[in-house]
Amino acid sequence: MVGMNRFFFTKNRKMKGQSLVEMALILIILLVMLAGAVEFGNLLNQYTTVVDAARAGARFASNDEPFVRIASPSCPVPFCISLSFFKNIDIIIEGAELGRNPPPPAVDRDKGALSPIRLDPTVGDDVVISVFSIHNGAVTRFPASEGGWSYYRSLGLGYPGAYSEFTNAEMQARLDSTAPDTGMVLVEIFYHYNQILGFWRIIGLPDPIPVYAYAIMPVSAAEPTPTD
Repeated sequence: MVGMNRFFFTKNRKMKGQSLVEMALILIILLVMLAGAVEFGNLLNQYTTVVDAARAGARFASNDEPFVRIASPSCPVPFCISLSFFKNIDIIIEGAELGRNPPPPAVDRDKGALSPIRLDPTVGDDVVISVFSIHNGAVTRFPASEGGWSYYRSLGLGYPGAYSEFTNAEMQARLDSTAPDTGMVLVEIFYHYNQILGFWRIIGLPDPIPVYAYAIMPVSAAEPTPTD
């Protein structure tokens, strides 16, 4: 009887020890899954905000005037690019509230579509904008540089800035050569997401994680005309 009691006691102790080991293993797996879900959910939320901000900027640009069409000493022909066009789009995207660093084109404005996300130009975050005039299927880009207009490079403060992911050829490939002449605006946002838990670093993902979004919309003011 004593031997039987000892057997059951030993067996119960082993089962309890086994249960603790199993629970510890399952708990680790659950914590890993939870950490991954939290990180991915936050990344997805910020990515959605970046996409919406690019669309908001492009929608605003579609109703704006990208060119200065009067002759002046700085614009000898009536067809010059308007810097205020680009800066106004950036205000819609990033906002222009007091305290933004570097200073925005204007102050005392509502927060932009990116809020509460703040771009960090020191790591390459940027807003890049390009205007296209399409005539007989041929694309003319403004500014002429393939890199597009970069808000942070334009400040001349030494920020690396970003360059457009679209070449003229790639933009032209998206168009129907038989379509009528038109104008288009391309808004691109480059953002680096800083992991809140740092969990994905252990599987080799970079921290911060590059996030990119773009939006393309028609802008009638960029359509070629017989006088352009």
